[in-house]
Amino acid sequence: MKEQEKSLLWEIRFEGAATPSYLFGTMHVRDFRAFTFIEQAYDKLLQCEAIALEFDLDEAPRGLDVSLLHLPKGQSLEDLIPPRKFKKMRNFLSKTTQIDLLQLRFYTPFFITNTITNQILAKDMPLALDQHLWQYAKRHGMPGFGLETYEEQLRILHSIPLEQQLKNMTDAIRHIGNYRRSIRKMADLYKEGNIYKIYKSAKRSASGARELLLYKRNKVMASRMFELAENRPVFFAVGAGHLAGGKGVLRLLKHQGASIKKVDIH
Repeated sequence: MKEQEKSLLWEIRFEGAATPSYLFGTMHVRDFRAFTFIEQAYDKLLQCEAIALEFDLDEAPRGLDVSLLHLPKGQSLEDLIPPRKFKKMRNFLSKTTQIDLLQLRFYTPFFITNTITNQILAKDMPLALDQHLWQYAKRHGMPGFGLETYEEQLRILHSIPLEQQLKNMTDAIRHIGNYRRSIRKMADLYKEGNIYKIYKSAKRSASGARELLLYKRNKVMASRMFELAENRPVFFAVGAGHLAGGKGVLRLLKHQGASIKKVDIH
C-alpha cells in the first residue's frame, strides 16, 4: 500500500476464500460529506453475503450497562472542575454549540467531547453512514455482525484515564474554533478519500489513548474479519481512521496473509 493510494474502499482476498470481501472506511456521522461514495459502497455491498460493522447495531442496546457512559457513582464534572471555571466553560459552550454542560455533568468527558463533535457536523441525512449501510444490507436480506461488542467498545472508552479525558474535553471547549475547524477538515479529508491524513488526524485526537482507541481495537477487528469471512464474502465497514498506518487494519490484514487491493472510487 502506497500513501498516494487514496481510497476508502478496498478488496480483501482472505486465504482460502473463493470470493473477495470488501473493507469500507466510514464516518459515524450524518454529514452529507460522509455519503460521498455511497453508490460505490452499495455496488460492493451487494456482491457480498453479509455486513459487519464495528458492532452489531441490532444488539447494541441489549444488556448495556449505562453506567459506562457515566462518571463514577456520586461524581460529576462539577467535582472535577473548579466552580468559576465550570461556569465559564458552561456559558461559552452554550453560546458556541448550544450544548448545556450542566445537563451532561454526570457523563464522562469523552462522551461530552463526542457530543460536541456531533453537534459541529451537519445533520443532513436521517441516519449516520454506518447505520444507513446496515439498514440497506438488512433490506436486501443480509445478516449483520459486529467486529466488537457494544460493551467492549464502551469498556475501552471507560478505561481511558479520567485525567486524559478531562484534558481533551477542556482543550476542545477552550479552543472551540480550532476544534471545529479540525472536525470539519476531517470531513473534507473523507470526501477526498485520504485515509492516511484521516489516520494522522485520528491519531492526534486520540492523544494519550492511541493504544486503547486505535491500535488495540485494530488488532481485534482485523482478527475477527478473518473469522467472519472464512465461509462467505463480507462487506466490512469501520471508521476510516482505523484503516491506514503501520498499525492500521489494512496493514494488519496484509501481515496475516490477506491480499489487499484498492478499489478506485473517484
